Amino acid sequence: MCVHWTDSPRPSTPELEQLIEQSWQEALARSAQTGAILFNGKLVRWLGHRVEDGVLHIDAAPTDYRDFVGTNLYNRHRVAEFGRDRFSNPIGTTATIVSDDGWLLYGRRSHRVAWHAGHLHTFGGALEAADVRPDGTIDPFAAVRRELREELRLDEEHLADTVCVGLIHDHEIWQPELLFETRVPLSRDDMLGRLDRADPHQEHTAIEYVRDEPEALVPFLRSAAPVAPVAIGAICLHGRHRWGREWFEGARAALAR
Repeated sequence: MCVHWTDSPRPSTPELEQLIEQSWQEALARSAQTGAILFNGKLVRWLGHRVEDGVLHIDAAPTDYRDFVGTNLYNRHRVAEFGRDRFSNPIGTTATIVSDDGWLLYGRRSHRVAWHAGHLHTFGGALEAADVRPDGTIDPFAAVRRELREELRLDEEHLADTVCVGLIHDHEIWQPELLFETRVPLSRDDMLGRLDRADPHQEHTAIEYVRDEPEALVPFLRSAAPVAPVAIGAICLHGRHRWGREWFEGARAALAR
């Protein structure tokens, strides 16, 4: 995978900028009332992607959380009006955790997060400006390992077997998401004890799990509702890689019903 950085600013219009500022001020007011986590961090924006000779190339540029709130997050229904190229489109980097005793692990998001509160989700966050090296390159693997260290206290030795399994888009907010899987040398029970619920910045309230078996995943998705679109995509993509297209198409049909 190669991420190509450019300093190209996000195209916009005066009307969109006014909408972003209004949405941000409303979000700040809600945060003050509810205690939700809200910080205007610098992020990395998706411009486009392509596959050349089996390598995924992603073109990226700067954005921030304020712009994300004012476009993808709270004004996603206006994407056709303004155009997707004017949206923030930060690149998510999240992972499915695979334990060494055959479990897939996901997080139940707390009610302090701005989006998909209470939903089942993959662990991680997004590419940040701090991930951009001096030479303009970005290592998404380093970014997702950083997030997993912060959320689950996993060290480099635990994260050696981390792979990128695909790039999807959250159909609700049009956000691109790089999906990873990391096989940890820890059991499910070991992992359950790594969630620091006392951390005021912790974004998850619990770790939930499902057997890494073909007949287990669809019932798990049904019983674990609400489930974020990214988690649905991650689980279905895991099944496609592990058990093939036939399983994948069957899971899609079952979930559609």
